[in-house]
Amino acid sequence: MRLPLEKFLKEGILLLDGGQGTELENRGICISHPLWSTLPFLTKDEKELKVIKEMYQDFVRAGSNTLMTITYQSSYSSVKKNAGGLINTEEEYVAFLESIIEFTDRECTSSDEYLVGSVGPYATYLSNGSEYSGDYGKDKIDFIEYYRPQVKTFARSPRIDLIGIETVPNINEFEALLSPAFAHLCSSKPYFISITTDANGNLRDGTSLQDICLTIEKAAPFFPPNFLFFSINCVEFAHCTKIMCSLNNCLDSLNVDRRFSFKGVYPNSGEIYHGDTHSWSKGLHAEDQRSWEDMAYQLLDQQCTMIGGCCRTGPKEIREVYLAAKAYSDRGKFSG
Repeated sequence: MRLPLEKFLKEGILLLDGGQGTELENRGICISHPLWSTLPFLTKDEKELKVIKEMYQDFVRAGSNTLMTITYQSSYSSVKKNAGGLINTEEEYVAFLESIIEFTDRECTSSDEYLVGSVGPYATYLSNGSEYSGDYGKDKIDFIEYYRPQVKTFARSPRIDLIGIETVPNINEFEALLSPAFAHLCSSKPYFISITTDANGNLRDGTSLQDICLTIEKAAPFFPPNFLFFSINCVEFAHCTKIMCSLNNCLDSLNVDRRFSFKGVYPNSGEIYHGDTHSWSKGLHAEDQRSWEDMAYQLLDQQCTMIGGCCRTGPKEIREVYLAAKAYSDRGKFSG
């Protein structure tokens, strides 16, 4: 039985699953659709739902104690646009999202695992690879309204332990997520916000690491008590420890409360995604990468409290992180 989240985080580490979409693709599910790996929940394909269940089970066996819902590409706007007329109202959407939570709870998790309500960025609605550029065009976007139906559904769900806003590449979107209006959507539910950066810690839209931290400094007085921490994800494996260290050093230089530091990391495999062709190629640092175990030790030395994998990572990588975290328990940091 999992402890209350606040109590667990005082002594334990949230060990996430890996890259669900790419892992399901490896297992034979076609994710070449704007709704990506959420599609089996819409088509109710029993064979594919069984594959989803098996994937979750493999991540738990590898050591994950925290699983994410397969809802990264499932904002109300995205589902309404791409569900082929099956979901047309917000009420139908909420029922659909609740059915995913219920399936994940009943078939894929036990009372031991924490469940994260996964929320992707506005880039998932555009479905053009803009997670890697932060280019949302010139139109004014109401980010609060865009996030509202999905986030409020997760905030109301008793089975969702925390909400994860993931892979944010755009500074205007980031600023909206730091606002009191967004915090209100989360109600009292714990949540974290995860950004995606280049190898030097600059946001994908070109916003500098320094400006990211200045944005956090400006918003910090208004963060609610249920805000947990910041995270980085879908960054190159070889650079993630350096990025996290640089961001936190910058926040320290601005005297930002340590409660608002970067404490979560879940990198991709190090391969490079090409949004125009929806394909992957070997990263520039593929030959000199450390092991995931080495990465985990370095992150734990930085007081990281949430570690996992993003695109092109699977149970093998999560197992390496788990073993490192277990060994780290001798220093009083890990609770499995």
